[in-house]
Amino acid sequence: MSGRAVAWVWLALLLPAGAACAGAITETDDAGHVITLEAPAKRIVSLAPNITELLFHIGAGELILGADEYSNYPEAAKAIPRINNHASVNYEAVLALEPDLVLGWQSGNGQFPARVRALGLPVFEIEPRVLEDIPALFVRMGRLVGHEQEATARAEDFNRRLKALRETEQGKPVVRVFYQIWDEPLMTLNDRHIVGDVIKLCGGVNVFGTAAPLVPYVSIESVLQTDPEVIIASGSDEGRPAWMDMWKAWPAIAAVRRGHVFVIPPDLMQRHSARILDGAEQLCAFLDKARQAG
Repeated sequence: MSGRAVAWVWLALLLPAGAACAGAITETDDAGHVITLEAPAKRIVSLAPNITELLFHIGAGELILGADEYSNYPEAAKAIPRINNHASVNYEAVLALEPDLVLGWQSGNGQFPARVRALGLPVFEIEPRVLEDIPALFVRMGRLVGHEQEATARAEDFNRRLKALRETEQGKPVVRVFYQIWDEPLMTLNDRHIVGDVIKLCGGVNVFGTAAPLVPYVSIESVLQTDPEVIIASGSDEGRPAWMDMWKAWPAIAAVRRGHVFVIPPDLMQRHSARILDGAEQLCAFLDKARQAG
């Protein structure tokens, strides 16, 4: 046990019963775990880039002591020591940082959060499903890290912008959309992922929205059968995916035949952060192009 942990044990023994919990912060995470902190967290480990981005957005970026390999926004996030990637976590490094809060992404981190929790560290998992979950998450996170006022202001900004976008897109003709996240194997996202809610916001229908897995593996034949009017190609970075050109071989698909194959950087669509509205605006504009072309 570290010296810091021993100090907490002795403090709990010396204080009157119940005193150690005065001012405690209790929140339930998106995996259903109840977490109680005796004071706002000051030493944080972020296991996912969307979480790192969110913390900076509410003014708590300086509290992050360790982050995942893909935490690349804002620029200051790149200087944070790396403690995990998509495949592994350096648990010894996490323990050495003595965090008072570890933040994980339920669907993106697999078993990592559970294993960190088993080490005795407080873990809070996030999994927003719809756009309205994001500003609510700002506020929840703000309470946990002592930045509730700034988080609330950020949430209000997000809600205003989201409301304006909904009003702009309301009532537009429906457009069939295939959202591609990878090529080999061909992969997409169903409507339980927040990307599905972005597609709905723009007046689109996700052609694989009702598929059972969160991340369905699909075939070219199934894409041909659904005949999307727009294809959105994502990838693993900000650049244009090389595999966008694969669609040229399939002119029978309406989106290909009409030249409606577009790219949106994955960081703007697949992260639970304020920038998802930037991605939404791009998607809505692409769907408008398809509508105008008829």
